[in-house]
Amino acid sequence: MNWDNIFKILDKYTQYKHYQILFDSYKLPRKSSRDEMSKVLHNAVSDAGFLGTIMTETALEEWLSLHQKDGNNYTYVYNLQEKIREGLLDNIYQNRKRHVQRKIWEINPDNESEIMEEVMPNLTDINLIGIHRNEGLGTYTFSFVAPCEVTGSRDDGSIRVYKKLFFSHCIFFDNSDNFKIIFNPTSNLQNVNGVKKERFDWSPIVNMVFEKVKQYVGNIYIKAPTWIPQALYEFAEEATSHNNPEITAISFNVQDEIVDFAEKLLKTAGVDNDNEPALLSRLIQDIQMSFESQLTEIYAPTEEHEDSFTIFKQRSDGVTHIISVESTEEGFRTGAAAQAARRSRQDGDIDLLGVNLKSNDRLYKFLVQQGHDAYLIRGTNTFIEEEVVNIVIRKLNEYRKQIQITATGSTGSEEGTSFTEAE
Repeated sequence: MNWDNIFKILDKYTQYKHYQILFDSYKLPRKSSRDEMSKVLHNAVSDAGFLGTIMTETALEEWLSLHQKDGNNYTYVYNLQEKIREGLLDNIYQNRKRHVQRKIWEINPDNESEIMEEVMPNLTDINLIGIHRNEGLGTYTFSFVAPCEVTGSRDDGSIRVYKKLFFSHCIFFDNSDNFKIIFNPTSNLQNVNGVKKERFDWSPIVNMVFEKVKQYVGNIYIKAPTWIPQALYEFAEEATSHNNPEITAISFNVQDEIVDFAEKLLKTAGVDNDNEPALLSRLIQDIQMSFESQLTEIYAPTEEHEDSFTIFKQRSDGVTHIISVESTEEGFRTGAAAQAARRSRQDGDIDLLGVNLKSNDRLYKFLVQQGHDAYLIRGTNTFIEEEVVNIVIRKLNEYRKQIQITATGSTGSEEGTSFTEAE
C-alpha cells in the first residue's frame, strides 16, 4: 500500500464524519483533528502488536473505495424494467479482482501543477476501484473514480483550473428492481472525464457512470418515474397530516354544516349549485382545509413514528407554484403556507418536494425531484449517511406500491427505456 498517496487522499477527500463512522465500527479512539485521525488509522492497519492488526489492509482498501457514499451527495434512483439476471452480480463479485482496474492508492492526488497531463497521469478515464457485497443489506456496490476539472483560485486571487478525483457508486439490490447512483456534486465543476453537466442538470455525468456499469452488467432497461408526482403528493399529504384523532372527529362531525354553508354562500352570490357542481365541490374542499388548519393551530399535531417527516418546500408543475417555509420543525403543517401548499397540490403535479426527516433526534433535509429517467434525492449542505437516504427511498417505494395497486387493471403500461441522456 502506498501510504504517501493514502495520506494525501485522506487529507483532500475525507471528512471528519467519515472517520467517525469508521472509528466507531472498529472502536478506535477519536481524535480532535482529521490529521490525528489519519495517524490512528495508519497505526490500526500497520501495527501488528501481539494479536495482529486491528484493521486489515483489505478492509482499509474497501473503506477507501466506499466511504464517499456518505456525505453531501446526490442520489439518483432508477427502476429496472426487469431485474438483473440471477447470479450475474454474484459472479461479477466473485471475480472482482479481475474486474477492478486500479487500486485507489496507486493514484497520487497532488494537483499543484497547472499542466493537466502531469496531474494524476495514470488516471485518464473512469476506473472501477472496487466491488463490494453487503450481505446484511443485500447490495452490490460498484465504486468508481474518474478525473475531473474544477476552477479555483491561486494565491494571488486569479482563477486557475485544478484536476481532482471524482468518486461515484452504483448500487444494486438483491430483492428490488431499484438501483441507484451516488456521487458528490463537486463545487465549481468544469467536467468529469471530459463530460460536462448542463447547468443544474447532472444527468450527463450520471449517464457516463451508468455506461461504465453496463460494461459489467450488460445492457439493462429502466422505467421512467412517471409515478413520482403522485407519490410526492401522497408524501406531502401524509407528512402534513395532523395525526390527531380529536381534530379528525371534530372535522367529521361538521361535514354537513360545511356543505350547507358552502351551498348558502353560492346561492347568495347567485350561483346555481346544480349547474356548478365543480365550483361547489371546490368551495367545500377549501372550507374543510381552512377549518382543519385552524383546528391544528389549536390542537397541536401528534407524532406517531420514530422516523417522522415534515415538508419545507413544494414545487408544482416545474415553476408554476413554489412554496417554502423557513421553519425546519413544523414545515407545512400549520398556518397560511400549509393552506397554500395544500391548494397548490390540488391544482398541479408536484415535481419537487423539500423533506425534513427527524431520525434518532437528528434533523436531515432533502430535496426529492422528478427526473427524466430517475428521481433525484439530494441533501441540503449537510453530511448525510447513505442509510438515512434509504429511509426516504423506502418511504417512496411504499407509495409506489400503493399507486401500482390502485392502477392495476387500467389500460396502458409504462414503457421500458434504455438509459439515455435527458433532453
